[in-house]
Amino acid sequence: MKACELFVSPKNRFGILLSVLAVAVIGGSLAGCGSGMSGPPPPVGNTQVVVLLTSTGNDQLVEFNAPIASISLTNSAGTPVTIFTGASDSSANLEWMHLNGASEPLPAVTVPQGTYSSATVNIVGCSFTNVTFVAGSITISTFAEGLCSQGTGTTTVHLSGPIVVTGSAMALSLDLQVSQSFTLTSASPAVYTISPTFNLTPVSIAALPTDETNGKVIGVAGKVMSLNANAGSFTAQTPDGFLSTLNSNTSTTFQGVAAFTSLSANQLVNFDAAIQSDGSLLATRVEVDDLTAPAAGIGPFINPVSPPGAFQTVTLQIDGCTTIDPFCVGLYQSSGATVFNISQQFSNVASLPFPATFSATALLQGQNLTVFTPGSTSQQGIPDTTTITLVSQTLNGMVTEVANDGGFTVYTVTLAPYDLIPVLQNYTSDTPPPHLTNPSTIVVYADTTTRMLNSSTVAAGSLLRFRGLVFFDNGTLRMDASEIYDGVTE
Repeated sequence: MKACELFVSPKNRFGILLSVLAVAVIGGSLAGCGSGMSGPPPPVGNTQVVVLLTSTGNDQLVEFNAPIASISLTNSAGTPVTIFTGASDSSANLEWMHLNGASEPLPAVTVPQGTYSSATVNIVGCSFTNVTFVAGSITISTFAEGLCSQGTGTTTVHLSGPIVVTGSAMALSLDLQVSQSFTLTSASPAVYTISPTFNLTPVSIAALPTDETNGKVIGVAGKVMSLNANAGSFTAQTPDGFLSTLNSNTSTTFQGVAAFTSLSANQLVNFDAAIQSDGSLLATRVEVDDLTAPAAGIGPFINPVSPPGAFQTVTLQIDGCTTIDPFCVGLYQSSGATVFNISQQFSNVASLPFPATFSATALLQGQNLTVFTPGSTSQQGIPDTTTITLVSQTLNGMVTEVANDGGFTVYTVTLAPYDLIPVLQNYTSDTPPPHLTNPSTIVVYADTTTRMLNSSTVAAGSLLRFRGLVFFDNGTLRMDASEIYDGVTE
């Protein structure tokens, strides 16, 4: 590269004028030469970054636990920038299978703008759980490592390319690739590994976010920790221990309570929220299913147990519970006073072309539930229930037929044999729950409210993940779908 040169003749008869011009020319020339006399680099701005936790998996596992210790990005100069350090509640767990086809936000963090070429995620206490039918009984097996990745606590994080942090706010999707994160060679004796693998991708926030691909989270459970009446905002803690401040406005929909002023501290809520241009969260929907219950367990119904009305779940999340709380252990007692609800996230349930009901007599093994308990127990010492709400779940399967019915596109889908629902249908007892005519088939309904987040046209042979409410309809398994994603190899 040629050096920068400058020549000014001392003999020019317009010396005074040229002297002035020379000063200007020298200043301009040196500024463009990259010399030691150049000015300081322009200041680097900051961006509010929201990390969205999600996962991608088939139905081999019911549960995958991997609490995060820290997340950092490394810029092009090799400098690490920490964007997360642990949950606010050190006793909280982080379960990923309930995030299959869903997202939950970490608190927004200020990140220097620039290009980041790699990321590091450190985690602790990994485990995974599957449910099988062995020797005539349902077997729930958990395989654990005290420290993940064979004692190292490290993970693999894939970036599709350098991440450019820019603008006032953006999101990053941290997506656990479940099938790549474990091996299970033998259950007895147990031979397995757990090595979490993530994809980290940038998410541009839309002016009006509609789903996780453009800045909206849907169906997040939380406990109201505090309220700011003047600002119309509240702070909620998710069962995973993450705190989020949610603003509300006149467009926020409240369900189960009349308005923001009806919320109170310690209430359990389910919310949708859109990331705003400044990185804050605007609650678009806030649902309260039980006004007074202090605790709830969230997870799939496994089987009824003795005495009548008692049942077992796999608890994926515990909302409002602590590690010493006996009321979120996955064993509950329902009664004639227990209220059965359907998640109010879905506005089209009454329009479905089948009777979409949920009750004690239509409680199907494998359905995902939020079970609210008042903090009391039955005579047998089993936690009582005040409310049971049917909530979303994700099923991976192969489309075998596409049809139309009453304004809905209808997909007939075949589930893998290891899927929780067909496995649990092997269960028999003196008082069995409802049974399916064809346990490996589910009929999925999609309408204009369904977000089609898959990459190609759906047809027979498409492998997809369907997220929605699962209903038992007189021997047939049906789903009201809210999202449809590309599937995962079975």
